[in-house]
Parts: sequence; C-alpha cells; structure tokens
Amino acid sequence: MRLTLLLAVPLLVAGCRSDVQHARIDVTQVARLVRAYASSSAAAPPTRDMARLSPERLNDLGVMLERRGMLERAQQHYRLAVERKPDFARAWVNLGNVLRQQGRESEAADCYRRAMKEDSALFEAVNNFADLCADSGRCVDEALALLRPALEKHPPEENVGRDTLGKLLLRAAQYDQAAEAFQMGLNLSDPQDKALSATMLQHLAQAYRALGREDAARSAEMRAAALM
Repeated sequence: MRLTLLLAVPLLVAGCRSDVQHARIDVTQVARLVRAYASSSAAAPPTRDMARLSPERLNDLGVMLERRGMLERAQQHYRLAVERKPDFARAWVNLGNVLRQQGRESEAADCYRRAMKEDSALFEAVNNFADLCADSGRCVDEALALLRPALEKHPPEENVGRDTLGKLLLRAAQYDQAAEAFQMGLNLSDPQDKALSATMLQHLAQAYRALGREDAARSAEMRAAALM
C-alpha cells in the first residue's frame, strides 16, 4: 500500500499558506527591506527601521521573505511580531508554517495550538495543525476533533480542509469516510483550482486502493494526471 508514501509528500496546494494580515501594505517599503535582506550576508536581518514597524508590518515582511525562500529571516520577523503582539494569531500560524518547512514539527504544532488559543475561529490555525497531524501521524484524534466542527462553521472556499479531513481519516484507517471527504471536497471545488482538485483525486485514489477498489483508484489517478 502506498498510503504512507503519499502522506509523506507535502500538499500540492497552499494548505499551509502564509497570509498578509496588513491590508494596506507599503509595497515600496517592504520591497526595499526585502532587497536589503537579500543582499545582506549577515545571519541576522538589518535592524534599521525595525523598531518602528508594527506587528502587522513585521508579519507582512515575514511573508515576503518566506516567499523568497528566506525562511530563517522570515521566522525572525514572525517571532518579533508575536513578541510585540502575543495575541496575533495569524503571525503564530505563519511562524508555525516556517518551522514546519524547516522540519521543526513539534514547534510548529505548538505555534498552531497557540494560534487556536488566541483565535478559535481562525480556520488556517485548525487546518494547518490538522494537516501537520495527518502528515506526521501524530495527534490524529485531536486533529479530527478540532477540524470537523471547524469545517461545519466555514464556507466551501475553505475546501482545502476537506482534503485535510480525508488525510486524517486515511491515517485513522477509516477509508470509507476518507473517500467521502475527498469526494465532497471535489464536488465543492472551484473548477479553476486544478491543483487542489488534483491533490484530492490523488488522495481519493489512495482511499479507493485501501478499500480494494483498484479500478476506481486508477480512474482517480488518471483524472488527477489530466489536471496537472
């Protein structure tokens, strides 16, 4: 069975995306700072202008750095954001995302838990914690207990959570329910979001294969390949 192999592969979609919280971002300032950081060989980021940056702007800057692959510096900005604003749930999620990319899964889980504590309605905190549990195989029951009610409260655009739910159910060997979760996610998918649909089809194939439905598994895999 290829279940373990599949769950070890990161999501092909932004299941652990990092968000820009500050809506009116000063693009010029942030771009200038990112360029300065990119050109600096120092381990620590330049400190000029840092003192007057708000937690929201620090988060924004962390996102920009993360998207450029500058994970350590992004982490520093997220940490500073939550130091200055301990209840900044989105920054806690973003910090968890970077730590997860760095292989620091236990610390990432703690960040997601802190985000959920600060804002229980923040779907990304619940989903990213659950996705980490699905990939690692740890805290699966806890994640299921958190994700199911969160999905009931959130609209279909949070459809990535259906994929996460299915992955958790695969881990729990609840293959019928996993297939139902993936199929529901596919039914609700935005036709333009081909990456998410392909991911769910790949996972649906795993559920079918675990149920001994080889023809259905192959069909799902072919549909996924057509979307890539």
